Amino acid sequence: MKKLILSLIAIMLILSACSKSEPAEEKSTNKSKQQQDKAISVMVEKVAPQNLEEYINFTGKLEGITDITLSSQTHGEVKEIYKKLGDWVKKGESIGRIDNAGHQNQLDQAKAFLLAAEATYEVAEMQMQASEKLHKEQNISEAEYVQSTSSFKSAKAGWDGAKANLENAQQNLDNSQFTAPVSGYIADMNLEIGQTISTGMQVCTIVDSRKLVIKTGIGESGIKYVKKGQQVEIYHDSHPETFKGIITGVGIKPVNGATNYPVEIIMDNPEGKLFAGMVIEGRIRSNINENVIFTSLNNIVQEYDQKFVFIIEDNMARQRKVTIGKKVGENIIITDGIEKGELLVIEGMENLEDGSSVEIRKGL
Repeated sequence: MKKLILSLIAIMLILSACSKSEPAEEKSTNKSKQQQDKAISVMVEKVAPQNLEEYINFTGKLEGITDITLSSQTHGEVKEIYKKLGDWVKKGESIGRIDNAGHQNQLDQAKAFLLAAEATYEVAEMQMQASEKLHKEQNISEAEYVQSTSSFKSAKAGWDGAKANLENAQQNLDNSQFTAPVSGYIADMNLEIGQTISTGMQVCTIVDSRKLVIKTGIGESGIKYVKKGQQVEIYHDSHPETFKGIITGVGIKPVNGATNYPVEIIMDNPEGKLFAGMVIEGRIRSNINENVIFTSLNNIVQEYDQKFVFIIEDNMARQRKVTIGKKVGENIIITDGIEKGELLVIEGMENLEDGSSVEIRKGL
């Protein structure tokens, strides 16, 4: 009887152990199956033919449409300054002046000398006219006639010289005023009151940046696409917007042995958002590939010499062999292998295999 009781206890323990182990195995199997069936998150785009534009990229430095350096045409002490750095100055407007009292005195003297020379000339002219009449009537000698002619020529030379002296004196007085030869902004000012300035010394720089010029170069592979009058897109890191320019000149040969052909571009800058001296980037459209299917190079999977993409069908990834064409920037044209309306994986393909279950997520 005792043996029977012990046997029953043993059987109960075995059954108990079996009943505990079976759910554990089943749980492990279910967990493994869930891992296999877990969908991989991907982003897709619907395949559709589009126009793919090609561009020629370039860099360049901005210059003002007018950019000149004003130098002194005379010497003297700076007495007044009417403009300061950054001011707008109109053509013909004075920027400052040197001490011009001496030049004013010279001008006054030149005016007086001219009046005297003019009077002498007028008298000599009347005497000459009278001598000619008397000489024709043979009422004066040949010597007297020659003397009258010589006096007239001398008076005429004196008058011409006095006019030249007056013009020179006026020019010296004008040069004592530093007058803007063009309109623009004062980009650099080198004047100080009390400073002694010499002839040829730089006074200031005047830049008109309401229009800007870009002088750049394009390589031989791209220059055939560049034409006068073409529109250009211009970018600068300090502004999120795109600026527009127009090609105004295209060189027919490289300059000074360089490999690039010179190209000149002009852009409007009425609000002054860009400044002369800034380095910009730009692009010129060279070609349009019309109604082509293309995608980023990052979306192409390469295995040996074959190219693949992933297409989503019924929430399942399918690896599709494709034929590729021309590379345009960071994109590649696909000439065969996918069709309009199919869903092309553009993010998450690194985790995919043919037949992988996927979950399509929306972009931000």
